[in-house]
Amino acid sequence: MMKVAIVGGGFAGLAAGVKLIENGVEVVVIEAEKSLGGLAGGFKGEGWEWNLEKFYHHIFDNDLAIKALAEKVGLAAVMYDPRTEVMVNGRKRQLDTALSVLKYDQMSLMGRLRMGLGLGVLKVIRNGKWLERFRAVKVLPVLLGKEGYERVWEPLLSAKFGSLVGKVNMAWFWARVAKRTKRLGYFGGGFGALAEKIGEHIKIRGGGISVDKQIGEIEIKDGKPFVDGVEYDGVLLTVPAPIANKLVGEEILSTLKIDYLWGQAMVLELRQSLMTGYWLNILEKHWPFLVVVEHTNLIDKSHYGGSEIVYLGNYLEEGDERLKEGDQKLVERYLPYLKKINKEFKKGWIKKSYRFQAPFAQPVFPVNYSKQIPKIQTKLPGVYVANMSMVYPWDRGTNYAVEIGERAAAEILKKLGKR
Repeated sequence: MMKVAIVGGGFAGLAAGVKLIENGVEVVVIEAEKSLGGLAGGFKGEGWEWNLEKFYHHIFDNDLAIKALAEKVGLAAVMYDPRTEVMVNGRKRQLDTALSVLKYDQMSLMGRLRMGLGLGVLKVIRNGKWLERFRAVKVLPVLLGKEGYERVWEPLLSAKFGSLVGKVNMAWFWARVAKRTKRLGYFGGGFGALAEKIGEHIKIRGGGISVDKQIGEIEIKDGKPFVDGVEYDGVLLTVPAPIANKLVGEEILSTLKIDYLWGQAMVLELRQSLMTGYWLNILEKHWPFLVVVEHTNLIDKSHYGGSEIVYLGNYLEEGDERLKEGDQKLVERYLPYLKKINKEFKKGWIKKSYRFQAPFAQPVFPVNYSKQIPKIQTKLPGVYVANMSMVYPWDRGTNYAVEIGERAAAEILKKLGKR
């Protein structure tokens, strides 16, 4: 039986593993962390029934690939209709439906109509990949109107991308608007539970799952790939491009010339609820985090020992001081801003805090990025790559991880003569 090693136990690797093993290929999934799931992997606080993602996660109603995979392994998504708001001029305002845009009192009526029309245009474009020739910062003031851009989108984009905001292409922005649905989904037990279910699906069919294992090297001998001295018929790397290059000892993804942002999340376990909505984008200037997600306004707090769970999220450039600060100092930095969100907030509400951060969390897609996207099969015999820099123009996310993983598996099967 042909044997394939999958390096990376996130949703791309797991989806590839399912498709390969169901088509008669022996599979071994190798994950460096202690549990499966990648950036959607979780942890469990004391007294919790469910795991929680280290970085906030949900799916959209139209995320069909991960929905199908979840149903296959017996953990279908549950859908919800949460409230999304923005924080501007010291107040929280709803801004997640066409009606709420029309009621948004921080802009003139003409500005609201112009912005709504521009967003509607993006929604009806079926394939906006051609927009990649333009920079978002140049097109958006024209498409959405100067007022809508300056009051809403420029603060959001600048907070997320920092000094790299000018590089972001318009196709990326189109994909964010075209994809978004108000209805969101989650999995019982968390995304980590879904990852474990998929892992069990692979193991039941004879596959291997190896966690907490660091790969030493991948080398080619007589036209076959070897992982730490073990021969395989194929190796699929689902790790970020810089790590893939390091593992094989050469630039197999040399066409990729993009920047990445770190992802950082401070998870607060609170005694009381911070806000009424699920998602709060920050449109204020000089705030130390860009989004607040009260997870327990989506999922019942009984699963987390009765605690309210709040994420304070950031995307940060390499070298940002917030990446280096100690946990307690970072919490202290955030405290005055939590009080601005809820004037009743007190430090004593915090039962416990958890801090997570990871490099390569957000690719920054430049103009004409499609010309850089590498092929799944690399120049090295038997070595394949499928990672989040390749799901373009869609953004990072578990649904597109599943899609790229399944596409990579199909290519491997074809190469191995299985299809």
